[in-house]
Amino acid sequence: MRSLILVLVGLLAGFLLTVIGMNALRQGTAYPNGVMAVMAAQMKGLDQSLKQNRCAATDLTPRLQTLRHLANDLEPAFLPTQDDERFIQHSTVLRASLDAALATPPADCAAAGVAINRVNSGCQACHRDFKG
Repeated sequence: MRSLILVLVGLLAGFLLTVIGMNALRQGTAYPNGVMAVMAAQMKGLDQSLKQNRCAATDLTPRLQTLRHLANDLEPAFLPTQDDERFIQHSTVLRASLDAALATPPADCAAAGVAINRVNSGCQACHRDFKG
């Protein structure tokens, strides 16, 4: 009887550890998720600035700079796709749109909207091809 209980406890422990291990492997690393989460938060902040009519360069530039710095991490964050020409093209277009927005900061909300839409288009193109 004792042997049967020990076998059942061992099987239960093995099953639980297997489930925990498979869940950890399925989640992957936090790096790509973190890059996307911060980029999403910055884009949301830009959208809120537009909605609140706060379109001065001092309101938008810090968020655009953060997005530009994060855009440098796209290829390293998504290692399986770093050699994919489409991914590289999307990353390049995103960085170019951010560089353009930073080179000539928007003077008003209309110009800010155009710049933010260009950045958002770069994001959406990549998500359309890779996020599934």
